[in-house]
Amino acid sequence: MSNKRQIKISKEPVRKGESGFTLIESVIAIFILTIGLIGTAAAITFALEFSAISRNVTSGKLAITSTIEEIESLRNSKRLEFKQIENVGSVDNTDVENVFNGFSNGFNTISIDPGPDGVNGTDDDPTGPTQIRPGFQRQITITNLGGSTSIKRIEVRIQYPAAPGKFGEITGVAYLNDEFRITR
Repeated sequence: MSNKRQIKISKEPVRKGESGFTLIESVIAIFILTIGLIGTAAAITFALEFSAISRNVTSGKLAITSTIEEIESLRNSKRLEFKQIENVGSVDNTDVENVFNGFSNGFNTISIDPGPDGVNGTDDDPTGPTQIRPGFQRQITITNLGGSTSIKRIEVRIQYPAAPGKFGEITGVAYLNDEFRITR
């Protein structure tokens, strides 16, 4: 009889202890994860700021459009004569039914309440809680186009909050002629 032993050879490496992550590997993984989360938080903050600015630009565009439409409506409804649609100091009130002082010069807050004269964008518009959006201001500039007495250029400039401590500005221009349309 032979005294031969069979030795079984394993292909698995010999383990010298428990397997798992080392403390250094865990710290590095947490560090990388933290950097990723900080980047995500920064992206979300940027998106929220951009969303607020975009909302303010849209509100500004709506304010420009409504101002121009209101001026056209004043002409069409004959609440103001074409010659009265001017800035303060340039209004011609001769032979008119309603005396009008003119649209304000410079930037003013945008109010929902048109004040005693019934026209938005004038010096008698109240300020405070009746504002459309706090922080918004409007300037209406009306000029006769090229010396013409039958076409006026209406420029509406809106300043809006853009970023903390900063303001953006958007401008709309329309042209108004002396031909009114009947509106009901």
